[in-house]
Amino acid sequence: MISTQELIRLIRGPVAVAEPLAPYTGIRIGGTADFLIKPRDRSDLSRAFGYFSKLGFPFFILGRGHSLLVNDKGFRGAVIATHFLDQIAIEDDIVDADAGVPVPMLLERSLQASLGGMEHLESLQGTVGGALRRNAGIAGRRILDHVEWVDVLRNGRVKRLKKRELQVADEVPVVEADVILGAGFRMKKLSSKEKQLAKKAIDFARIDRASVQQSPEAATGRVFRIPLSSGIQGSSAGDLIDACGLRGKRLGGASISVDEPNTIVNDGCATSGDVLELARMAREEVQTRFGVSLELDLTLVGY
Repeated sequence: MISTQELIRLIRGPVAVAEPLAPYTGIRIGGTADFLIKPRDRSDLSRAFGYFSKLGFPFFILGRGHSLLVNDKGFRGAVIATHFLDQIAIEDDIVDADAGVPVPMLLERSLQASLGGMEHLESLQGTVGGALRRNAGIAGRRILDHVEWVDVLRNGRVKRLKKRELQVADEVPVVEADVILGAGFRMKKLSSKEKQLAKKAIDFARIDRASVQQSPEAATGRVFRIPLSSGIQGSSAGDLIDACGLRGKRLGGASISVDEPNTIVNDGCATSGDVLELARMAREEVQTRFGVSLELDLTLVGY
């Protein structure tokens, strides 16, 4: 049995009860969670993890919610949000970032220090923690390729996993089952000319992302990714969905975005079921036409 008063005494960050989750997701869909807490730092998160784990109470880690789909019935458990885990430290060519740092912010701060090499990930909207959990990337280039270490909570203890321990088995990151606290990224030192080129690449991706975000509808992040084993190079999941003629495809209150076909839009009355069914249809179309079984890049909660 969870004691709200005990939880408030234990956690330094805000604690909410029966909190609606839709506002915490990019697509603005989802029922309530029993608890939602926002730890102040890594130690605060560790205490929350220990508390819920000891009681056997279900919980999940919430980043910025771009790649999250919550059941309309909600989540019977606790949500631990990483909004305050937003620190970045730079030493030489290593950038140490908390799990709650948005990937675009990581790249921007790195560029300010004349460090780069990860500009191809600028279009990722989520946090470092979420990207690492899914090993997110673009056209076969993934975030774990740039990691020197990942700090995780494993079996209640903080553990630093070095690069050699982070290989992907069966395309599933070894950190998928861990609570990610942060990571160290080895960047490339940029010359003045390289810095200008990197800035142009980041600015272009930012403008492209902003043009989609200016749409009045709420939307998911990337719904699918192409498996590394597919051997496809130079194309994205969105390219394959587009080639199937699915831009604008509608089901209930959800539709495939006309701007980014690997994104599903909430037209105002979409349910989580609408989104899942539309994703299933798109996946089947791509499988039929190209023989590629797209991987779901959304995290499902409450299912």
